[in-house]
Amino acid sequence: MSEYIGNRIVPRHDGVWDSTKAYEPLIIVYEEGSGDSYISRKDVPAGTGLAQKEYWALCARFSEQAALLREETDGQVAGMQKLTMDTLNTMTQRTEAAEDLTNSNKAALEARMETIEARQDANVSASTDASADYAAELVDARVDNTGRTFASAGSNLRALGKTRTFQNLAESWGWRDNAYVNDVGAVTSSQNWSTLHMVPVTGERILVHGTLSYMSGKDTYHNVVCFDKGKNYLGGAFRAPEGNVFYDYEAFSLLEGTCFVSINTSTKNKDGFGLYLHPDLRPAELLNNYATMWQWINGAVEITCGSGQVAVTFLKTCYVCRRPNGNEYIQTKVNPGDSAEVEFTPKGWWVIYFQDEEKESVEGQPESFGSVHVESNTAWQRLFTKDKFVLAVFYDSLVAYVAPATNGVTVNGIDYGNPAKVAYRADSYAKYLGQELFLEYGQITLDTVAKTIQVTGRTLASCNTCQYFWLEVDEEPTPLLESSELEAGHMVILGYDRSIKKLNLYDTKAFQSLGANGYYIAAWYQRQLLYPHLNPGMSFILDGEEYLAGQLFASEQYNSYVEKRYQSRFDALDTKYGRLAGSTLYLASGSFSIDQTAGTVQVTARALGVPENYHYFWLPAQDEAVAMVDNTPLSPGGTSYPMRILAMDQRDLSLNLYNATTFRALGVSGYYIASWYNNRLYNAHMSPDVLVTVNGTQYKAGDLFDTGSSTFVEKRYKDYVAAAITDGNDGDTLGDIVTPSHWDCMEGRQFSMFFDCLSRHEGRMNLYRVTNSRSLTRNEYCLNYTPTAEDSDFSVNVIRLDENTMEARETKPVAVRVHHPLKTKVVRNICICGDSLVDCNQVATEVYRLLAEDGDCEVNQVGTRGPSNGRHEGRGSWKWKDYLADTDYAGKTNAFWDKEKGRLDFQKYCKTNGFEGIDYFLIALGTNDVSQGSTLYRMEAQVEKFIGYAKQFVDALLDPETGYPDCKIGIGLCGPGSDYSYLVNSSMGIFRKSINTLNLALIKAFDEGAYKPNVTCFAHGLRTDRRLAFPYTDKPVTDRFEETSRTLTNSIHPSVRGYQAWADGYYCQIRAWLEEDAQ
Repeated sequence: MSEYIGNRIVPRHDGVWDSTKAYEPLIIVYEEGSGDSYISRKDVPAGTGLAQKEYWALCARFSEQAALLREETDGQVAGMQKLTMDTLNTMTQRTEAAEDLTNSNKAALEARMETIEARQDANVSASTDASADYAAELVDARVDNTGRTFASAGSNLRALGKTRTFQNLAESWGWRDNAYVNDVGAVTSSQNWSTLHMVPVTGERILVHGTLSYMSGKDTYHNVVCFDKGKNYLGGAFRAPEGNVFYDYEAFSLLEGTCFVSINTSTKNKDGFGLYLHPDLRPAELLNNYATMWQWINGAVEITCGSGQVAVTFLKTCYVCRRPNGNEYIQTKVNPGDSAEVEFTPKGWWVIYFQDEEKESVEGQPESFGSVHVESNTAWQRLFTKDKFVLAVFYDSLVAYVAPATNGVTVNGIDYGNPAKVAYRADSYAKYLGQELFLEYGQITLDTVAKTIQVTGRTLASCNTCQYFWLEVDEEPTPLLESSELEAGHMVILGYDRSIKKLNLYDTKAFQSLGANGYYIAAWYQRQLLYPHLNPGMSFILDGEEYLAGQLFASEQYNSYVEKRYQSRFDALDTKYGRLAGSTLYLASGSFSIDQTAGTVQVTARALGVPENYHYFWLPAQDEAVAMVDNTPLSPGGTSYPMRILAMDQRDLSLNLYNATTFRALGVSGYYIASWYNNRLYNAHMSPDVLVTVNGTQYKAGDLFDTGSSTFVEKRYKDYVAAAITDGNDGDTLGDIVTPSHWDCMEGRQFSMFFDCLSRHEGRMNLYRVTNSRSLTRNEYCLNYTPTAEDSDFSVNVIRLDENTMEARETKPVAVRVHHPLKTKVVRNICICGDSLVDCNQVATEVYRLLAEDGDCEVNQVGTRGPSNGRHEGRGSWKWKDYLADTDYAGKTNAFWDKEKGRLDFQKYCKTNGFEGIDYFLIALGTNDVSQGSTLYRMEAQVEKFIGYAKQFVDALLDPETGYPDCKIGIGLCGPGSDYSYLVNSSMGIFRKSINTLNLALIKAFDEGAYKPNVTCFAHGLRTDRRLAFPYTDKPVTDRFEETSRTLTNSIHPSVRGYQAWADGYYCQIRAWLEEDAQ
C-alpha cells in the first residue's frame, strides 16, 4: 500500500501491469506496449483494463517524455561545449596574468623580508634601549604612572589588574609634613617625618606600595596605626624593621574594627607612595549603584545558605518595590510558591536576586511574575536594573548587602533587612552593657590540669541588671573553652553564660559573643582573681585545694593589674558604658529605716554618700517615711519578699527598695547601695557603722551584713571615701585653684577678680583671700583695681581656705600685669573664634569698641561672621574637634577647611576672604565639649582628648605651610556658668567642676608658652560672678504671693553685661601683645 511520510501520501510503484491482479489505491503500474504509466484511483478488481478511467488515471506518457528528453539533451550539450571554450580562454588569460604578478612582486617581497629582519634585530636590542627604532611604544608600556619600569609590559599589566585599577588614597588624601602619629594615636610634631592621618578604609587589609621608614625611639611606634569608626585609637598594625624597606603592593592586615588608618614614614619617602584598598573590597561600588536604584520589600524573606544549598523563602505574600529612576514606581507580587532552593557553592562575590518574567497564568496555581536566581557576580550595574530586584549580595559567606524590608530579611537566622528593627533590638540590649555578677556565697571548683570548671555548691548571685538568681550545682564538670589566650597563660575572664547556665573562662572575643547573656565575675591571671566580684568568704577549690575566695584575690601590689597600655581605653569604655549600666554609692555615715510592715523607707539622719562618678552627696533626713517602690511579696498575701535593690535616686537624694525593672528606670539617677533580702544586706556598699532600723529595731549595718565581717567592702571604695572627705582636690593632680599664671589690666580701666570663679569647689561661700594686693578694694563679690599711669606689675596670692578650719589648703601666686597706652601706633590683624559664646556677636563687638576707643592701634578684623564692627568666626554648638574637620553642623561650615587638600589652611582662608594674614588669634572653646554627650563629671583623664584637639588646631595655625608661624594665640578659659538654676538644667554643679577641670588642663598644657612660645591662656570667662553675670526675670513667688523673685533664665549664656565683662579678658590679652610688639 502507499506510505505516509510527514504531511503527505507517497504512491507505491508496482512494476508492469498485470490484468489478473487486483490493486490498492495509489499504485503506479507500467504498460509495456505504450511505455505509459497509470495510477489507481481506488481499489481495482482483477481483470479491470487500464482504459477504464473509473479505476485508472494516466500519469506519464513515455513517448512524449522521450522526445522532450532528447530535445533538452541536445541543447545542454551545445551549451556545455561553448562554456568549456570560454572557460579555457579565461583560465589561459588568468594564468598569464598570475605569472606576470608573481614576477613583479618577487623583488618587493625580498626587500620586505630584509626590512622585517632588521626590525626584529632592533626589537631584540630595544629591551634595554628605549630610543631604538620601532620599540618605543613597547618600552613605554613597561613604565607605570609613578615612573617605575617593570621587567616586561606584561608585568605592568598584571600589576594593573592587581591593584592600580583602584584609587591611590595617598594621592587624594594628602600628607601632613613634620609630624607623625604616636603610640596613643595623637599627631606629634617631628621634623623629616610625614603622616597620612585618618584615611578612611574598609575591610581587613590595605595594600602599600612604597618605602616605610624604621621608627626609632619607642618599640610601641608603628608605621600603620588603626582607629575605629569613632576615630578612637585601636593600636598599631605594622612596624617596619630597621632601615628603609620598600614594599611592592604588600598587603597589611588591620586590627579588628578598623575604619581609619594613619601611615607614618620619612618625608623623603612620601613621593610616589601608594595606599590602596584591597581589590576584593567592592561594596563601595555596590552602594554607588544601589544609590540610583531605590529598592525595598513589603513583607519578610528568609535566606539560608550552606552545604552547597541556597534557599530563599518568601513568608506569606510579599511585594518587591522599586523606583528605578527615582520617580517611576514598580511593584511585583511574590507568593510563598515563588520560594526556591538552588544548588550553589558560595565563592567570591555572589548574589541572590528576583527576576521579573512574564508567565502564563495557570488555573489553580498562585499568580506569579518572576523567579529567584543565584549566581556569581561582580557587575553590579547589571543587577540594579528595572526588572531585577537584588535580595542580597555576599562575599564568600560574608553578607555585603541585604535589601531593606518592612518585616525583615534574615540571613542564616540574623535579621539584616529592617534597620529600624535591628536598631531597636540593639538599643534594648544596651541596658545589658557592663553586666556584673556578684557571687554572694556557694562553691566553685576550677581544675587547671583537667581544664574543667564546675559549680559544686549552690551559689547565690546578685547583679546590677536584675535582682538575683541561683547558680545550681553542675552534675558534671564543664570543659574550659579552648583559646590561645588560656593556653599562653594570659589574663582571661571568669564569666557566666545565662543562656546555658554555665561558668567558664573566656577570652575577650568569646565573652563579647555572649551579648546580653554574658555576666562578668572576675579576671583570672596567674592563679589569682583580679577585679573580683565575689564574696571573699565563699569557697573556691583550685586544683583540689580549697581556699576562701579572698585568699585568691590579687594582693595590693597587683592593684595596677589593668595594664597601662589598656588603661585609657578602659577608662573611656567605663565612662561610656559602665556608668549607664548602674553606678554605685558607698554610704559612709548617717542612718535610715526600713519598715516592711508599713511598707516604707526613710532617711532618719543626714547621710554621706560617695558615688563612683561624683565627689559626694549629702542625703538629707526626711520628715516622713516614703512608700517602698517595690513592695510585692513572692505570693499574693504572703509575708516573704524577693531580693530587692537598696538604691538612691539622685533626683531627690532619697533611698528606696526597687526591683530590677524599676531600678533600671532610674537611668543615670540610680545609684546601687546593696541588695536586701530576709532582713539581710548583700553586696553592701556602706560602712558597718551606719545605723539601720529594721521594723522598729536599730542595728549597726555590719550586724546585717550576710557575713560576719566587712572585708568584702572593696578597698577601692574605702580609699575613695577617705580621699573625698579629707582631700579637697578630688584626687586630680591639677589642684583646685583655677587661674592662669597672669592677669592683664589696662591703665584707666577697672580690673576685677571675682572670688567664686577661681575654684572647682562647690558652694557659694567665700573660700578665698588675696594678699600682697596693691591699692585694691574688696567687696562681697570681688577685688577691684584701676591702674594709673605710674602703676606697674605686681603679684597676688590666691589662697584656698579649708571651710572648717579656715586654714590655707592651697596657694597659687598670680602676676597682675599693668599695660599703658602705646607711644607708637601699631597695626594688627585679629581673629576671634569660638562657639555660641562668640557667635552671639556681643564679645567681638565690645572688644573692637574698646580698642577703637584707645586710639593707639589700628585693628583689621578677621572673620566671615558677625556685624561690620564685630567680625568673628564663632559657631554655635561647635566643639574643638568640629574645627578640625570638614564640618557642616548646626547650619554652619568650617571656614578654615581646605576641601581640596582635606586639611586646615589658614593661609588659603585669608586669601579667599581678602584678609592680609593673622597676627593675633583668640579662641575660646570647651563649653560644648564637656556638656554635650554626658551629664557626668568630666575627670582629668577624660578632658585630655580635648587638649589633644586644641594642640592639633594650634599646630595647623602655626604651620609654615598652612598658617602663620609668628601668630600669637590665646586660649580662653571658659566661664563655669551660674551657681544655681530654677528654670534650666539642674546639673550645673557637675558642669562647673567639669569646665574648670578642662580649664586647669588647658592652663597646664598652654599657659605661658608651655606648648609653643607664642601660645598662652587668658582668663576671660573668670572675670564674672556666677550670680551677677547671668540673665534673670522677675516672677511672682507663688500664685498667692504677688511679690516677685529674680529667677534665672539661662545658666550658660550670660547677660549683655556678662558678655562685656568677658570681652575685658580678650581686650586685656590683646593689650599685652600690643605692648610686646610695640617694644
